[in-house]
Amino acid sequence: MTTIQINNQALIDKLQSVSTHLNDTSKLGHAIASSFLTVVEDNFDSEGRPAWAGLSAVTLAKRKGGKKLYQTGQLRNSISTKVNKDEVVIGTNDPKSATHQFGAKQGQYGHNKRNVPLPWGNIPARPFLPMDKDGNLQPEAEDALTHDVEYFYQSLFD
Repeated sequence: MTTIQINNQALIDKLQSVSTHLNDTSKLGHAIASSFLTVVEDNFDSEGRPAWAGLSAVTLAKRKGGKKLYQTGQLRNSISTKVNKDEVVIGTNDPKSATHQFGAKQGQYGHNKRNVPLPWGNIPARPFLPMDKDGNLQPEAEDALTHDVEYFYQSLFD
């Protein structure tokens, strides 16, 4: 599991203030989860933000057309969120997800019984979750988080 890093101290301070003053943080958590899920869906629709790497000639020859990472919809439909009083989790249990999110080097997963490397070629990262390999939020996710926190911050004074 990757922990998301928020690199905006003002946002961190406001988030801590909001969470300290709310009797029930689950509404904030559900708002954040919903916003992150929307960012993920927008990432799939846009084929990455920034744009995902192109497909290899072999992959292009085997596929049926359509958007990258969306042949069957299995990966996109596997994205789920979980909220409790202390955390928001977004992720997937799809076994291919880590390879797509972070990429994989040729042979990273060993070799098959015919001694062919797995994967047989390098697979570039095509991050669909709202953070990079170091856990830094993508700009759209940070904007959404800022909006959610600001909404709940303002509600403290209404």
